[in-house]
Amino acid sequence: MSTADSENSAHGTQIVLVMTAICMMVVGYNTTAVATVLPNLKSDFDLSPTALQWVMAIYTVVSATLVTILSRLGDISGKMGIFFFGMIVFAIGSATALFAVDGAMLLAGRGIQGAGAAALFGTSLALLTAATPEEKRGGVMGIWGAVIGLAISIGPIVGGAFANYISWRSIFAADILLLAVAFVVGLRVSKMGYVPDTRMPGAKLDYPGAVAIVFLLGPLSFALSNGDNWGWVSPGILLPLVVALLAAIALFITSRRSDDPLVELRYFKHPRYLMAALGMFFTGFTLFCFFVFFNVFVQSPDAFGYSSIRAGMAVLPLSMMMFVVSVIAPRILAPYSFRWPITIGMAALAVGFILLAQTSNTSSYSELWWKLAIVGFGMGICFSLLPHLGLRVLPDIHVGQGSGVINTFLYFGATLGSVLGGLMQALTMRSGLNEVLAALPAGSSEHKDLAGDLIHSSPSIIEQELAKLDPESSAALAKALRDLQDNAFDSAMLVSAAGGFIGMILAFWLLRGTVPPNHSAEKLVHPDAAEK
Repeated sequence: MSTADSENSAHGTQIVLVMTAICMMVVGYNTTAVATVLPNLKSDFDLSPTALQWVMAIYTVVSATLVTILSRLGDISGKMGIFFFGMIVFAIGSATALFAVDGAMLLAGRGIQGAGAAALFGTSLALLTAATPEEKRGGVMGIWGAVIGLAISIGPIVGGAFANYISWRSIFAADILLLAVAFVVGLRVSKMGYVPDTRMPGAKLDYPGAVAIVFLLGPLSFALSNGDNWGWVSPGILLPLVVALLAAIALFITSRRSDDPLVELRYFKHPRYLMAALGMFFTGFTLFCFFVFFNVFVQSPDAFGYSSIRAGMAVLPLSMMMFVVSVIAPRILAPYSFRWPITIGMAALAVGFILLAQTSNTSSYSELWWKLAIVGFGMGICFSLLPHLGLRVLPDIHVGQGSGVINTFLYFGATLGSVLGGLMQALTMRSGLNEVLAALPAGSSEHKDLAGDLIHSSPSIIEQELAKLDPESSAALAKALRDLQDNAFDSAMLVSAAGGFIGMILAFWLLRGTVPPNHSAEKLVHPDAAEK
């Protein structure tokens, strides 16, 4: 390649990176910014705990369900077309949430955003890979991971600032403005041909596989999210679980029989690709379990009592550590084995969350910040290294599919993390309810009313009920409630720690051995590829 061609290639890569980075900022910061303003949404729309959980979950459920399908469509019909589609759909979802008048409209907007995020997330990495020479991909992927890390990290600060000084609706207005800028940049990328046409001639979408994925992830996510409220053996939960099981069997059969499956199962025989997928699952699992419950806890009047912006600032140690590590780690480690870095990163997540599980309503921030920094270190390692780990072993024609699969694991892990964290919180609250009510005088006439309020009512109503009690009983019950809230938060953090610990064991086991050559997974599908 001549010097001029090299410079043009580098310039094109930079423009594509700018386009994808803006969109990844939108997708990433929406994830955690919305988590920060959950108390505001609960107040404005009078949302139940289940509806509040779905404000976060529906975004990831829709994304997890569609990301593999849309990534594959990018391989077939053109990645830029799907990327433009994602920008438009995400903007429509943001506008719906921006002008929401009730909880249903808000949830609809979040679901539409999830569809847009699936298209953007599923094609962004494939676009960068196609636009970047192979020897420079490690550094570019590191920047991509750092941007996502930064976006996720600043989300709480941005969301808190908007909620505190303007309105939580400004989060969604900012989406539209940023996506408009990215759209203009995208028009230039398309006009100048900075992304090579990597469409696969004659390829067709695996429709049976696509249907199977929809009926696997959608019903499964629904059942997991509602099982605790509806009852795990109720028909409304058992039926979706049966549908998901049948869909999983159908996906396995169709993928084995198809000449060009939506999900190439044989790639999972490659331990590094398998680790990339599972690692992103547990990274998403711990991320969502942490952010959802941390923000609710620190903003609780009975805990830290932070405002939304202060809650966002509270995670700044995590944010800064995550960003710095995301930028540095891929540049230093790209040529080497990721076994120890990823193992240590997962261990950092487990240790950080175990330490955070010691937090109580009497803790000070000085006891908290360094624990958040440990979690940020682990997040930075995992977000920046895991995608590169998986995609570099795939052939270029399947990078889009691989990106979609890895991001599906990320999104589904995020969904399951928020669900299991909420389940553990609920179980802890219920198991401690008798102890809380025991703080009332025996035979108290308020006993029955308070029991119902503790389960179904808002904090303000509970405060009103406490005010009716004599000072001694009120103080005892208030303390018991604070302790119970501490225990519930600790349970969610221990769930996150378990995810980090499992990821650590998997990384240590699956990444052993020498570093395989790039595209080495191709021989699992085409055994003669290595001989060419």
